[in-house]
Amino acid sequence: MNLVLNTLGASIDKETIIALLPDKEVEIIDTADMNIAHCMGCNQCWLKTPGICAIKDDYENILKKLVKADNIWLVSDTRFGFLDYKGKRMMDRIMPMLNMTIGFRDGWMRHELRYHALNIGLLYQGAADQALLEDWCKRTAANIGGHSLGAKL
Repeated sequence: MNLVLNTLGASIDKETIIALLPDKEVEIIDTADMNIAHCMGCNQCWLKTPGICAIKDDYENILKKLVKADNIWLVSDTRFGFLDYKGKRMMDRIMPMLNMTIGFRDGWMRHELRYHALNIGLLYQGAADQALLEDWCKRTAANIGGHSLGAKL
């Protein structure tokens, strides 16, 4: 399953998003008006309530869908050449998908996966460094055991 997290709201329509994706079977979640807090870094999703975020907001339903998804596409604006705060917030809150324990994967120390690998792609608007965003997709996907689906303008 392909899950699309659209942080741009009505400024981009669903047809435009679908046209940019290689696989047209997607579920699009418009997160622009959702109540989603920033990750507090409390580590409760690792220590106290494994796999469950301590923050009780609209992201809880997104996490349940991430567990079933194979690919996640983030639709984000950019600021200062990188993801804006809304896009960054979506990815920071993905931490319950990982375990606290660390092991070697691909020659790097990485958190072990709680569920399964997740491939990550980015659809962005604004002035940003394409190579930097491509590298970010590659590194972020590797951290969660998947591969990059690329960054597209």
